[in-house]
Amino acid sequence: MHTLETTPEGEEQGLELFREILPWLCESTGFRGALRLASPDRSKSITITLWADEAAMLASAEAAKGLGALAAEASGSKRLALEDYEVTFFER
Repeated sequence: MHTLETTPEGEEQGLELFREILPWLCESTGFRGALRLASPDRSKSITITLWADEAAMLASAEAAKGLGALAAEASGSKRLALEDYEVTFFER
């Protein structure tokens, strides 16, 4: 989970960058989906990626950290947190 402090303009730039890296994510082994959430005033955003298992997540972790840092810098945002969580409940 990537948490960023941003601006409305930075959020829009970040979303564009996310769309550009989405094909890479979709081709990554074990990728299961992504969510991008923004506060109503667009001052904070959270990107959550979902993986089949921990091994798949770890296999992409180094590249994801680098891409996340580049995206934050390119959009003028500040990374507040980069954290891993385990899904313990999911319903659709």
